[in-house]
Amino acid sequence: MNISPLTRHYVRRLLAEHPAIQSCLGCDRSPHKINEEDLDRYINFQHLTYPQLNQLEFLINLHQKIKANEPHQTLQLQHIEGRIFDLIGLDLPVSPNTITELLSFFSELANPDNKPAAPPANQEATTLPEYYELFRRITEVAVRYLGKMIVTNYWLLTRPRESWLAKIQVAQFHNRDFRPCEQLLTNHEAETLQQWIHNFIRHCCRVLPILPRLLLEAGIPSYLLYDLVD
Repeated sequence: MNISPLTRHYVRRLLAEHPAIQSCLGCDRSPHKINEEDLDRYINFQHLTYPQLNQLEFLINLHQKIKANEPHQTLQLQHIEGRIFDLIGLDLPVSPNTITELLSFFSELANPDNKPAAPPANQEATTLPEYYELFRRITEVAVRYLGKMIVTNYWLLTRPRESWLAKIQVAQFHNRDFRPCEQLLTNHEAETLQQWIHNFIRHCCRVLPILPRLLLEAGIPSYLLYDLVD
């Protein structure tokens, strides 16, 4: 298995910054004073399959982006770190501040001043503009953690194979000002759009398992998340 030096280095740095590892090595809590060779005994890359290696590299890239652009999202960084540690066969404890950070993070998302109006949680959207608004708001949350390019590709990848969906431009999901012409949807059309949303969220869950919970807290109607929220 060919593990890049960057991947090895990043995993070592994450381990060096973890309190449990620092305690085991008996250091003074300064990651820079830890010998990287001492960390190798905790890391097992040999068992990784190629799909797992791809997932590891994706998680590292995602961690780098969030840490560079939104370092205050400590809960999300810790979650990604946990996924990385799982892949290399480590079971490390979660920070005791996680619950506090979780409540604070969800409170920010739930602040009505920071989100546009949406259909009530138990009322299904029936028009094309209402669904565009749902697509846009889901996209806005997902982009914060996965990036615009990945989210756009996931929408395209999970779009149901129905010809009438070709008129829906995924690029418009990133545009707050765009609003399609008023159109009442048939039951089949509404169900197809719901399936598209469901497929997208499920696909995102492979790398961001807490996305359904984030969407629910952000006000996305619960009927779209019927089997995705624990």
